[in-house]
Amino acid sequence: MAPARTKRRSIRQAATRQRSIYVAPDTDDEDDFAFEAEGEEDFRPDPEPISAPPPKRRKTAPRTSHITRSKSERRTARPSSGVVGRKRRGNEMPVEAPKKIFSGPSDGRIPEWTSLPVEILRDIFIFASKSLSEQTRAPAENVNWVMKAARTCRAFAVPALEAYYLSPSTLTQMWPHYLLELMRKPKEKSYMDYNVKVKELSIDVRRLAYAAHQRGLFNLSTLVAQLPQLQHLEVLHPVDEPPFRPMKVAPWHYPPTLFQTLSEHSQRLRSFRWRRDMIKCDATELYAFMAQIHSSKSFEYLRKLTVCGFDYNDSSEPPPPEEGSEVAVAPGLATSITLLPSLKDLTFISCDVIMDKFLERLPRGLERLELTNCLEITSEMLKGYLAAGGAHLKELVLKHNTSLNLDFLPVLKLFCPQLQVLRMDLRYYSERLNSNDAEPLYDELLAADAVPAWPSSLRQLEIEHMQKFSAEAAVNLFRSLVDSAKDLPELRHLVLAAHINIPWRDRAGFRDQWIGRLRRVYQRLDEPPASYLGSLRQFKLWKQAKAAGRGTPPPQARSADQPDNSEDDLSKERKLSHIQISPAKPHDGDTDVYSDSPSPPSNRRPQRRSTRVAKTSQPRRSPTPAASATQTPASPSSDDSDADANTNWRKQPEAFIQGLCRKVDIRIDNQRPRENQFTEGDFLDAEASGDEDWHEGADMEMEDEDRYAW
Repeated sequence: MAPARTKRRSIRQAATRQRSIYVAPDTDDEDDFAFEAEGEEDFRPDPEPISAPPPKRRKTAPRTSHITRSKSERRTARPSSGVVGRKRRGNEMPVEAPKKIFSGPSDGRIPEWTSLPVEILRDIFIFASKSLSEQTRAPAENVNWVMKAARTCRAFAVPALEAYYLSPSTLTQMWPHYLLELMRKPKEKSYMDYNVKVKELSIDVRRLAYAAHQRGLFNLSTLVAQLPQLQHLEVLHPVDEPPFRPMKVAPWHYPPTLFQTLSEHSQRLRSFRWRRDMIKCDATELYAFMAQIHSSKSFEYLRKLTVCGFDYNDSSEPPPPEEGSEVAVAPGLATSITLLPSLKDLTFISCDVIMDKFLERLPRGLERLELTNCLEITSEMLKGYLAAGGAHLKELVLKHNTSLNLDFLPVLKLFCPQLQVLRMDLRYYSERLNSNDAEPLYDELLAADAVPAWPSSLRQLEIEHMQKFSAEAAVNLFRSLVDSAKDLPELRHLVLAAHINIPWRDRAGFRDQWIGRLRRVYQRLDEPPASYLGSLRQFKLWKQAKAAGRGTPPPQARSADQPDNSEDDLSKERKLSHIQISPAKPHDGDTDVYSDSPSPPSNRRPQRRSTRVAKTSQPRRSPTPAASATQTPASPSSDDSDADANTNWRKQPEAFIQGLCRKVDIRIDNQRPRENQFTEGDFLDAEASGDEDWHEGADMEMEDEDRYAW
């Protein structure tokens, strides 16, 4: 008979047939937080039930195991140790890990977190429930975390539920049906008014294209009609995410009554997503249909629009009245987008319709533009748009565009004076799974004589996977950032990843020089936290010591009555920390793989180097102290000039130290960016066995505990 704590429902719950949202931490009732129409009473406090006597457990004899002589000797010879993490045996008490306890003086007061206003707690739960990135936490884990927070105490129930229903997750085909049943429930029988809490609705198309168990296809219009505060509506398709390859998904189209429902209920959207495959009309009617929707009252205050999968052939306008013209006709998509009066954010994903003069027909007042996996976009087209409508642009995101290089950077400061965020990802994906055509379509990423110009309002700069990048162009890019440090007071985030194909010895010196200079110019050196702010009593003791002229006492080691002979650490000026440069790794051959972080210590003896290499690796003083610090090791020169160049840049100070960037991540190598990056674990001679129950010879090798086959 299973123990009482593993039951689905306890005896008290079985007697009252009601469940409370405040469950014990040992229960397994964590997966029943879905929108159950019959389980709405979960969010109401339960009356005090009549407790039933616990069931009697059947006494069973302990299971005996065969103990051999070798095992018994080993068990008796091994002393009992308090190792943390060791598995328990029998009735042995578990060994808890030591908890980190505050050792300073404290007044014993715990802040009353439950007394915070609901609005503040809701914002805290919203921030904590959102994943830091797409790889850190899955949506299901976010849902579990919010629901556990709602069941912690009564003060957390309302703000945690509001944080969840702000943008409810639909993880299975049944969830939209549960959500609709919850929204249709009478308000007097609900824990709160759920209808007005939902403001964002993002549904995967697979939840709508396939029917749930014993249910029909879900009609999105019926759910939208129950959400009066809906502002963001998006139907996501997996083909719009990397690697952007076609997937076998059942066809689904926007319901004919969707836009009519939005108009009847006077709902004003702030963001919407179009996908060409979901619009059920041919190319001749597409422009008139989208123009009619964009001119409606529901799209009057639309600020963000996402357009996916529009091709030039199936979304063009009717031909112009002038016959015989050889000039390509601009698609009707750009004309329909201009009908949105409040549009500020525009995103194109996998749209081959962007070609020729398409971008120049877009609205002039855009503040954010994103181009992802658009194969036809080039730097000349982007320059034309920036010259016409880049004056108000604040964020520019360019990802996976095969034909787009960095030739627009020299005019970025002139055309985009208010730009704050520039993010580029130059990794490309193959259109087919069985062939690799993920190669850039440009000849070079940046010309050797092109010097980028950065706007003074720039706050975040992120350019990853720069390939077909010459050493001269890389020097111009890095030197432009060092020289423009005085003109970039708002820069706080700097990420650059370049793949430069030069000899490994030159690349090691090139990496050390420019990573060191960029970190020295932009890296923020934060002061350590004050040691007297651990508690309120600690702060009072510090004030008493300061008033008595005894400096800053270390509160962890003494009280206010003890004398103080230490100096005030906070009065010391913090100097620039030394930048440790990782030396080149000794290895046979040119592996072309280096790490920017220091390598772990090893017990291997260093390989013997030749006399010429030992001479060139020793730093020598340059006879000309006024030598240029920007000399690149990649230039064709001798080993002596390379050693002098690496020494000079460390000796010469920088013209200006910005020192405000919290993240400075510079990576330089010559790896080829691939969709699946292989590591040394993929090239092992033999794989480890997956059978964890039996290992041959385990009786002689295992020392911590014994294992048996079955």
